[in-house]
Amino acid sequence: MKELPNCLLMVLLAGVVALTGCGKSDKTPAQTAPGMMDLPKFQQAFVSATPEQRTSVAAAANGIRYGRYPDALTALANLDSDPALTPPQKQAISNLIEGIKQASAKAPVAPPQ
Repeated sequence: MKELPNCLLMVLLAGVVALTGCGKSDKTPAQTAPGMMDLPKFQQAFVSATPEQRTSVAAAANGIRYGRYPDALTALANLDSDPALTPPQKQAISNLIEGIKQASAKAPVAPPQ
């Protein structure tokens, strides 16, 4: 009867040791290249945006999510023309535009309907 708790304890201990060894190393944090589409980072840059800016941010995000890149680029061009943008917001817009251009170049062309 004493052997069952000891065996169970050994199995649990082996499981904990195995799971501890499978962790990801924090030494090399993943960084997004400037041309990548990092939508959460883009949206984070516009947390304190005006209502007009939020409308353009939402339109760009929807265009990206649904693969409507021309719509997203139009919304980003509208947003980029706002003179009240901060330098981090301008950088987020340019990074997203580059990411969209790269993604649209890699995307297969849809046949005309």
